[in-house]
Amino acid sequence: MKALAARLVSVIAHPFILSAGSTLISADAHHASPSLFKVLVLVLVVLGGIAIGFALWHVLTGRWKHLDAVEPSERIVLNGFLATLLLISSALAWRYFPEPELACGLLVSGSAIVIALLISPWLKISLHACFAAIATGILWPASYAFLAGAVFSVAAYWSRLVLRRHSVNELAVGSVVGIVCAMGYHALTR
Repeated sequence: MKALAARLVSVIAHPFILSAGSTLISADAHHASPSLFKVLVLVLVVLGGIAIGFALWHVLTGRWKHLDAVEPSERIVLNGFLATLLLISSALAWRYFPEPELACGLLVSGSAIVIALLISPWLKISLHACFAAIATGILWPASYAFLAGAVFSVAAYWSRLVLRRHSVNELAVGSVVGIVCAMGYHALTR
């Protein structure tokens, strides 16, 4: 039962789900116009579809064993693709959207993955922990949303430990990277 609950929390705390959710909550807190909100949803759905399509293509062609890119070589390919996709999307968002939140969110997300790639020869940081920290940090200063994000982050960390996907050190470093990225988000959107 504990492992099943941990898997469920891990899926719900997937980095994409956390990023998309915090982006939409932040946009709502900043009183984004309904048309901008619809564009945000569309952009997030398209980016999610591209990422899932990329991973599915690798599985269907026999290059990967699983959509999660479990093997280190698979993770490098996936994370390199995702970082590139997010950073290019950030540049496009800077160009075409007047509000900075989307571009900044994509930028810090892509940057977090680049940092994970740079650290990967020494440590496999937890992107679940990293993106939980980013999502929670982006929700600041909305106290109830921030508190909910913090509780959800703790649940995500617990799930990664129960599933033995990461060590405490990998979770801690992922959290630090996420906190720094969230601080960068706020510095850029002020």
